[in-house]
This record gives sequence, structure tokens and C-alpha cells, in this order.
Amino acid sequence: MQSGPTLAHEPGGQRAGAAVWRGTFPRWPRLVLACWLLALGIAPAHAQTLAAPRLEADAVASVDRVRPGDSFQIAVVLRLPAGIHVNAHTPSDASLIPTRVQLAAPPGLKVGAFDYPPGNERQFRFTDQPIAVYEGETAFTATATVTATPDLKPGILTLRGSVEAQACNDASCFPPARVPFSLALKVVSAGTPVQPANAEVFGGTAGGASGGETGATTAAAPPAGNAGGSRAHYPRLDRYVPAEEFGRWLQSGSPAPSGAAGFTSLLLAGNWLLALPLIFLGGLALNLTPCVYPLIPITVGFFGSQSGRSRGRMLALAGLYVLGMALMYSTLGVVAALTGGLFGSQLQNPYVLGGFALVMVALALSMFGLWEIRLPVGLTSRVSGRTGFAGALLMGLLVGFVAAPCIGPVVVALLQVVGTLGRPALGFAVFFVLALGLGLPYLILAYFSGLIQKLPRSGEWMNGVKRIFGLVMLWMALYYLGPVMGAGVYKIVAPAYTLAAGLYLLLLDRSGAAARRFFVVKRGIGVAAVLAGLFLFFPRGHAAEGIPFEAYDETKVQQALAEGRGVLIDFRADWCAACKELEAKTFTDPRVIEATRGLLALKHDLTRQDDPEAVRVATEYGVVGLPTVIFIPPR
Repeated sequence: MQSGPTLAHEPGGQRAGAAVWRGTFPRWPRLVLACWLLALGIAPAHAQTLAAPRLEADAVASVDRVRPGDSFQIAVVLRLPAGIHVNAHTPSDASLIPTRVQLAAPPGLKVGAFDYPPGNERQFRFTDQPIAVYEGETAFTATATVTATPDLKPGILTLRGSVEAQACNDASCFPPARVPFSLALKVVSAGTPVQPANAEVFGGTAGGASGGETGATTAAAPPAGNAGGSRAHYPRLDRYVPAEEFGRWLQSGSPAPSGAAGFTSLLLAGNWLLALPLIFLGGLALNLTPCVYPLIPITVGFFGSQSGRSRGRMLALAGLYVLGMALMYSTLGVVAALTGGLFGSQLQNPYVLGGFALVMVALALSMFGLWEIRLPVGLTSRVSGRTGFAGALLMGLLVGFVAAPCIGPVVVALLQVVGTLGRPALGFAVFFVLALGLGLPYLILAYFSGLIQKLPRSGEWMNGVKRIFGLVMLWMALYYLGPVMGAGVYKIVAPAYTLAAGLYLLLLDRSGAAARRFFVVKRGIGVAAVLAGLFLFFPRGHAAEGIPFEAYDETKVQQALAEGRGVLIDFRADWCAACKELEAKTFTDPRVIEATRGLLALKHDLTRQDDPEAVRVATEYGVVGLPTVIFIPPR
């Protein structure tokens, strides 16, 4: 009797299916493919239960306590996440849902009509005409009066209410929602002194108003620590741009187009299968930014020193290297998004920098043959062939830290979306896909760097290759210690080391002398290093003058706005490569200097994240990554 085909659910079918899987996909592509499918699986599963963005509302009073018969101001402050807006109280179209405040005043308190500010006119893809909307933080004010009745005793009056609004992004809208708030008013007896309060919201009107006057509405600073920031809606740049584009951005007075709006809308709408490929391409585009420069010598140095690896094994090592990089990058991204921290700020920590430097020195010494890590003999036979995989994965995890300052419009948009939705697993999935795009070129670079060892007749000259890579890794150790040393010391140590490395290759290292072509190349590298060291040592004339920035001062900001001047604020850090590119190229361009003439130009340094005032200002302006340049238009 002829048997039929083996079914997949039978034991034989399972073995056959596994064999087909192994035969079709080699080991490292199976790993990468599984991670990709995991990201695809996590995202849709969470997308089906996506909640509307989280809106927040608070109520404050213009005085610290109230007395019977007093009139004072109250303000209800609505805070929206970045990328979200609500319709103004007076919408541009009758079909739009207006934003309004609903109150339940307790006995003894009368509240007048609320004063709603006009909305900002914005054009969206789903509208033919601009519509009036509220963004960022908006305050609605009203006059309240404590009734002088015999039964009103000192104590607490609690005012409760809600803001009714419909949140939207630039492509779609969420169901209308009610955002609750409450305000506890301390009632004191007549004759008790009363002090103004919350002047940052009420401005000069703090202290109360009589006769039914309404208060001013502002977009003032919230208490430190509020996510999103009261000034997060101002036009901003979050990447390096050349002078011409910078000038256009200033003239337009609106946020620079980032190209990230498309996938942001898809993410908020739950269309993850369409958004993830765009995020992958966005990660690939990060390789066009200067933040990737340190990754290149580390990758080449680490894989160039590998020996005795087959092509398949080298490809597997490269895949694990990129996987480790993606895991660390994703973790840091989710933590920054959910905590409001600055993405990439880990590289200002001296302990992290010192750890990187030690790893680079250890790798360099192994390339010079001074030491080699070996397992105990009893374990060698059991784990033979596996230690390289662990090393590649661990190196990738370390490189994930180095990749964290790679900030661009895609990263900023992801930080905002993940922070808005508050879903760690979903956030990890999108950052993981982004990191895979960022790491793809390094998989290729790692693979071909490792194949240097497979070249024919690689004898003694390969020792010379390893020593060159060792010198590169020592230079990377100095690079990471630069912020710890300080600019003055680093400007001396870096050229001195570059000069010494060149002289070592020219005069002391004799490896590869029998391989004439390699010896010539090595000498050429030595000459180039000597010339580079001398070039860095000697002054090159005066640095180009740029925009006359001053240190950030809130008093100067308020004074400039009161005088009708615009304000330009540059948020930067020593560990931010794109910040330095802006400073060296864009801010020194005569066209940019002329375009910013008349503006107050301020610089806010975020190199050290242990300064609470620096963090407070960054939070207020909604800074999630560097560089960030903010333009406050004149009033």
C-alpha cells in the first residue's frame, strides 16, 4: 500500500520542515529574520489596542488663598503631547468639535465665563483650508468670586471640572475625550493676608481682579518635570542643515519639514506594517550623519583582527554584532522616550566614557599580541567555536551606546510617539527596526573587514595589519576620553598621539617588510599620520567668526520678546557630532550670520546631565535629542 505524503503535524513532517528551513536559510539570516518577524508581531498586536494620546489638564489660582468676598483669577491649563493638536474653542468649521471647559463649582464659589485664546492657524493633509487649533500648552482663564455668606467657614473649597476636546495628529483624529482636573482653594478668614501665586501663568495679572475682568492667557512655563514642555511647539531644527536651508527655515518661521510626518501618522493610527519599512529606511538614512564616524574604525578594527574564520562564520559574527547594537540602541531609545531623558546623553558620563576607553585599549593590546583571552583548558573543548559569537554580541552591545547620539528627524519623531503612547514593548519594536536599518552597512563592513584574514599568502604582513588596527583602537580610546580630559588637554594629546603613531609605523614597526606592496602602503599611512599630527599641532589662523551666541538666560529671552525681537536658542553638547558640524559650517556662514542679525542668539549646553537647571530648560522646550535649534518668532 502506497503511503501518502508526510503531513506537517506528524513527527516526520516536523523534521522535514525544519530541514527545509535550515537548508533555505543559513544560521545568521535565520536569526535576523526571526528578530524582524518578532518586531512585526509585537507591533500589530499592540496596535490593535492603541489608546488615544494622553492629554493633561491642571487648574491654578492667581492667589495662594482666598477670603470671603474676594475675586481672583483661575486658569485651566491644557497640555498636549508633541505632534498632537485640538480644535480651538471657536473652530474654523461648524463640523469641528470645539474645545471647552466644563465646571462643577462648589457652593460658595461663583465662576464667570472662560476666556479662550484664538487658535493657531495650521494646514493639515485632511483639510483644504487652514484651521484654528491649540498645540503644546494653552491656558483658559476666568474670574472667580468667593461668596460672603455666613455659613462659609475657613477650610478647603474644591473646584472640579474637565476639558472637552478632540485630539488629532496631522493625518487623523481620535474620539473626543474629557480631561479631568481639580483645584483645591484654601479659604481663610477676612483680614488674612493674601499673596499672588502662579505668576508664570497669569503674568502681571496675578493677585486677582475685581469687577468680572478676565485674565490673560499665556503659554507659560509649567513646573519642572512636566513632560512635553510648555514651549515644545516652537519651530525647531533637529539635525544638521546647510546654510541655505537654515536661512529658509528662519524666514518661514515654521517647523522645518523633517520627512518623518508620514510614518508618525501611520504609527499613531496603528498602521505598523506600513510604518516599519519606512522606519527601517529612516535608520539607514542615519548613516548620512556625522554621528556614525566613530562606528567605522571600531567595526573595521574589531573584525579586521579576527582570524581563521570561514565566510559563513564571519557573516554570523557580523549579524550578532549588529543584533547587539540594535538591542542596546532600542533599550536606550525606549528608556529615553518613557522617562523624558535626553537620548544619547550616556556619552557625557565619565564612567561610561572610561569603560569604552578601557575596551578600546584592551582590543588594541590584543592586536599588538601583548595578551590574549583564553578559557580554562577544561572548557575549551566544550565551547570551542562559540566564544567568538559572544564577543561579537557583546561588542555590538557596546557599540549601541556609541550609536545613541545618532539623532535625526526619524529618531525625534519616534521618541515623541513612544512617549505619547507609553507602550514599552511597542516602542522597543520600532526602535529595533530603526537600529537594524542603522546597522545594515556595518554588517557589510564587518563582513568584508573580517575577510582580510582570508586573503592568500597572509603571513607576516597580517601582523602589520593588526598593529595598524591596534593604533586605530588606541586613537578611539583617546577620542572617548576627550570630554573627560577637557578641550585644552585633548587638543595637545590627540595630535601628539597621531604624530607618535605615524613615527612608530615609519621607524619602529618592521612587520610585513617582506611584502613589498604592503610595506609601501604601511609607510604611506605612517607619513599621512605624521602630516596629520603636525597639521593639528600648528595653529591654522583665526577660527571663522560665527553667530554671536550668549549663554542662555530666561531674563534675556523675556526682555528680547518684550522688545519685539526674535530669539534663537541652540541646544548642544560636547558629545554631539552634528552640533559641532552646525557650529563649524552653518553658524559661520555669512548668509546665516546676516539672517540672524537682530535676533537674540543663545546657546544652552547640555554636556553635563547632572545640572538640574540645564535639564529643566531642555524639558521646558521639549528637547529630546541633539542638535536642537529653536526659533521663537518676535511677538
